[in-house]
Amino acid sequence: MKNKTKRILTDIAGYLLILLGISIGWLPGPGGIPAVLAGLSLLSINNLWARRLRDHLLAHGGRVVEILFPKHRPIQILYDLIVILLLVIVGLLAWQRAAIWQIGLAIGLFFLAFLIASLNRDRATRLKKSVAKRKN
Repeated sequence: MKNKTKRILTDIAGYLLILLGISIGWLPGPGGIPAVLAGLSLLSINNLWARRLRDHLLAHGGRVVEILFPKHRPIQILYDLIVILLLVIVGLLAWQRAAIWQIGLAIGLFFLAFLIASLNRDRATRLKKSVAKRKN
């Protein structure tokens, strides 16, 4: 009885984390993705389907970045132009003393621009390598 209760509570917590991640996924920042992954991890303790999905995401998750940000120079330049455009929009919204929803939009666009800029051209990987070199 104790094991069944523990399993049920673990599964409920996993499903609640997934629902929480979906419900807060539209907010600025990475809040939704870690919550969904945490819920999937909890579900993978007791469910084979969740374990298989988790293993698949871990094995093939990096390919998503490769597909979205190919190493073609024109596409990389296009992404850089999109980042600049997003930052200009953020600056205009901040400069105008906009309404609260526009400030929220500006914050979300800023984080989107930061994400695109860090994933384009492997900047995040190069930054990690340079930080690791400085620590050694």
